[in-house]
Amino acid sequence: MPDWIEKELRAKFARASRAARRAANTEPRAARVVYRAQKHALRIELTNGASITLPVRLIPSLKEARSEDIRAVEVLGRGGGLHFESLDLDLSVPGLFCSLFSGPEALAQLDRVGGRISSAAKAAAARRNGRKAAARAFDRGQIP
Repeated sequence: MPDWIEKELRAKFARASRAARRAANTEPRAARVVYRAQKHALRIELTNGASITLPVRLIPSLKEARSEDIRAVEVLGRGGGLHFESLDLDLSVPGLFCSLFSGPEALAQLDRVGGRISSAAKAAAARRNGRKAAARAFDRGQIP
């Protein structure tokens, strides 16, 4: 193999390795997954210590699957995917979370929660904005 090809392959491998490490630190990764038959749900424990229980009905590709097929779920590689052997199905963990929490209802809920969070900086900014609005209204003659 020519040296230039080997050099290019090494560079691409190094870039891919850096991207994989970055993804492992920023994307949700599964450490363990268990099927809960009573709730008909998957409990996914993440590498960051969080866990989430997802009803199977929210995962379109599993809606028609039998409990036995779902129960045999395995974590792929470093936690980036879930594998269902008998269904010949692989699901991306980051993709699963994005698809479940990207709808308008999820965004509205995040907005409501985010709107309730208050801090000294947020309160001070609100007061400054209120004073600016009052000054503009006064300049326009809307406030006597």
